[in-house]
This record gives sequence, structure tokens and C-alpha cells, in this order.
Amino acid sequence: MKDGMASIPAIDQKGHDNIKTATFSMGCFWGPDALFGAQPGVVRTSVGYAGGKKENPTYQSLGDHTETVQIVYDEDDISYKELLDIFWSGHDAARPKSTQYKSIIFFHDEEQEESARKSKEDGMTTEIREYSRYYLAEEYHQKYNLRLNKSLYNSYRGIYPDMKDFISSTAVARVNGYIAGKGNLTSKDDLKNLGLNKEWMEILYNRWNAKKGKSRCYLR
Repeated sequence: MKDGMASIPAIDQKGHDNIKTATFSMGCFWGPDALFGAQPGVVRTSVGYAGGKKENPTYQSLGDHTETVQIVYDEDDISYKELLDIFWSGHDAARPKSTQYKSIIFFHDEEQEESARKSKEDGMTTEIREYSRYYLAEEYHQKYNLRLNKSLYNSYRGIYPDMKDFISSTAVARVNGYIAGKGNLTSKDDLKNLGLNKEWMEILYNRWNAKKGKSRCYLR
């Protein structure tokens, strides 16, 4: 054990047979990272930049790119249509925004494109584009809400010192979402597979309960 954390959380030991990827832009990417990361069926999330032509964009030099969240999900547990429902309800898709914070659906195949176009209602400014390239954002943007709790963040980094492994962890995605009040929990028992001890389960559940439903995605 390290600071009350198991070596590898049980949820990260689960296999997945029907992995797919979804890519969305919906304002500042911290909020969507938490929103999708808290959903059952989502395997991992990351934030980055997409939609532009500039090579190797950075937060300080985005060029024509937009802040983006990329979601790897198990289609046996959550459908693309369900992800689209979360996308539309999770931000204001009718309000025009700057390039950095545009509303965009990047489809990965014809099935996703068809679903996206069918789901778009009149008045939405959302663009629907074919996915091309996604640049991973800087480390300090990954799992922003979890980073605000240094002790819990450091505990998971103790398990996953490599940032690639940290971002790939389902447990990390869930905790980042729950700590922001996203997702649905019925009791502390829903946190058992995240590698937390009883004290951290109590803290996280109380934090989620205090924040649930009080904020939408971060918009600028």
C-alpha cells in the first residue's frame, strides 16, 4: 500500500473487448475531461488540441487548434449515442465561441458521422468534422481536478509514475470526474474498485456529494 492506495486499482485490471474512440471539443477541456471520465463504460480520457493545421501546438501557441477531449470507451458498456447526449447536455452549443473554445464533433468513421449529424439540432454552432490529428496537451492540463487535491494526485502518481500510464488509468479518470461532482454515485461502495482505502472513499464520496449538479463544463 502507498498512502492508502492499492498497487493497481481493480478497475484498471479489467479487460475490454470493444474499444472505440470519440473526440469532442466543447469549451475549456478541464470540464469535459471530468464529465466523460466519470461515466461508466469510459476507459480513459485525455485532453489536447485538434482541428487546426499548426504543427505541434502548445497551450501558449495554439494557432488554429481547439481545446479537445479524447475519450476511449467500451462500446459494450456505453454507446456513441450516449456520449453524444452527454456532449450536447454538457455545454452551450448555441453560443458562438473563439477558435480555442469551439464546439466541434470530430467523427472517426461513417457511423459516428451519421449519428452526430442526426443528433445536431437547429441553432447549434457545433461543427462536425472528420477526425485527422490530435495533439496531447501539456501534463499540467491532464486530470486538472484531481491535481487540485495534491495528496490524492500524488498517491495515484505513485502507482503510475509514467504520465502515459496515469492518463490511461480508468481509476484516475473516474476520480478526476467524481472529485468535480460529475457522474452518479449511489453510495461509497461504488468507489471500491478505484484502489482507495476507507478514509479516501469517505472523503471522495463527500466531495462528490457536495459538488454534484452545481456546475457544468468550464466555459470561456
